[in-house]
Amino acid sequence: MKMRHICLASAGAIAFCAAPAFADSFSYPDFTDTSHLTMVGSIATTVTGDGTVLRIIPAAAGQAGAAYSIAPVQLGAGNTFSTQFQFRFTNPGGADPADGITFVLAASPGGLGVAGYGMGYAGVPNSLAIELDTYNNGNPGSLGPFAAEPDSSNHVALDIGGALTNANWTNVYGNGSCGFAGGQPAQGPNTAPGCMSNGDLWTATINYDGSAMDVSLFDPAMGTTFHALTAVPLDLVSILGTDTAYVGFTGSSGAGWENEDIVNWRFSNTAVLPSAPEPASWAMMIAGFGAIGAVLRQRRALVSFA
Repeated sequence: MKMRHICLASAGAIAFCAAPAFADSFSYPDFTDTSHLTMVGSIATTVTGDGTVLRIIPAAAGQAGAAYSIAPVQLGAGNTFSTQFQFRFTNPGGADPADGITFVLAASPGGLGVAGYGMGYAGVPNSLAIELDTYNNGNPGSLGPFAAEPDSSNHVALDIGGALTNANWTNVYGNGSCGFAGGQPAQGPNTAPGCMSNGDLWTATINYDGSAMDVSLFDPAMGTTFHALTAVPLDLVSILGTDTAYVGFTGSSGAGWENEDIVNWRFSNTAVLPSAPEPASWAMMIAGFGAIGAVLRQRRALVSFA
């Protein structure tokens, strides 16, 4: 993992880089080193054909896991950020592939919500999540905890304040039916192109310009970028109650399950990341991302204390 550190110097002393009070950019080409993450619940690292991945939950019933940056992110001017990660969901079973993951920004680290429909997020206060949901929990307008749940097993939505608000939800690539044939409810097939539970290596890109958010997804089986959310107005400081955030992922399973793996991840509070890297160019983009950080480091003076 590569992270920009804040470097401090005392009078007459050599500058040193301590553990960062804030981070403004970092990258995980893989997850062999998770020392800068707070990991909660069912989450673990595991070695797959993709290398050492961050397995939010294993393919088993009733799991919930989360990972957060160990240091808060100091959001950029205007509270901007960009992040990109690749994920793969495999080995689905039970009632249907379930339940999916969220990318989360929270005012405090370590929050883990309920399993099943809660996606490991429900109950995390002062937070915002982008959910990548692979399970159909009910119909719009139904009673109980599924009141805002769309009739879809393949959707992206915004959740705020630890509640599954499912704001601005949309079916990924226009396909809301990605469960097993004969599942609960009957859907399928999850293996189709454009279904997040199809086992492909997907790319998610999230950009926030200080007032509005864009979210895009890329499935190589489709070959085109799907723009899930475009210029959705959001006041991130009001939602979080702060201009800093702990960033990471949550995920869960219930009566259905899947391995939910984050393969790589990068974050910046300054650079805008491209929406859909080709697999062959991922290594070059990680290298370029590190170069951006190096330039920014050169431009920032050391903080001195008399």
